[in-house]
Amino acid sequence: WPDPPPPAVYVDKWESDLPAWPGRNLGRGARPGDPLGFVFVGTRWAVRESLREAGWTSVPVAVRASLGEGARELLSGRRLTAFPPMNDYRLRGRRQDMNWAIAVRPVAERHHFRLWHAGTRDKSGRDLWWGSGNYDLSVRWRDLSHRPDPDADKERDFIVATLTGSPRVERVTYVDAPQVPRDGANDKGYPFRTDGRVAVIELR
Repeated sequence: WPDPPPPAVYVDKWESDLPAWPGRNLGRGARPGDPLGFVFVGTRWAVRESLREAGWTSVPVAVRASLGEGARELLSGRRLTAFPPMNDYRLRGRRQDMNWAIAVRPVAERHHFRLWHAGTRDKSGRDLWWGSGNYDLSVRWRDLSHRPDPDADKERDFIVATLTGSPRVERVTYVDAPQVPRDGANDKGYPFRTDGRVAVIELR
């Protein structure tokens, strides 16, 4: 299950908190993982409903729960959407709070991303959620990892595109984040590149 959320700290605006966030999460072996790509500003309910309505599937954080959901999908003849499990990544010592995916080819290819509660709320009571995602192209069976598209910005922009026109979205802003590396490799050795901008998705 997700780790307990950090105590909430209230800020005047999300802009005042963004510079203090890490530019990357931590993956296997506590090695630097994927770069920050986007931020949701909204309550947990608003985040979940906006993504569900945009066609995203919630993938359980617990591996056992994801395996169970995958088994239920297979037994009912449904397409695999909540399987395979997503590895734990850490932000400030905490596992992700949410996993989301859109399957393209079952098991091998999918859009997916993770969200962490940042422990920050704005004056309206909206939570801030740190996110990173990538597009899985294929499976590397020797270590059960997925080979991602190195262009991390494409997945960031895809996530924004799925929410375009949603009545739940108040505003989307692209913000420069100097702490985000423009290129590098993640914890599994896969390369990535980004323009260093973060998409801030504000929900009503």
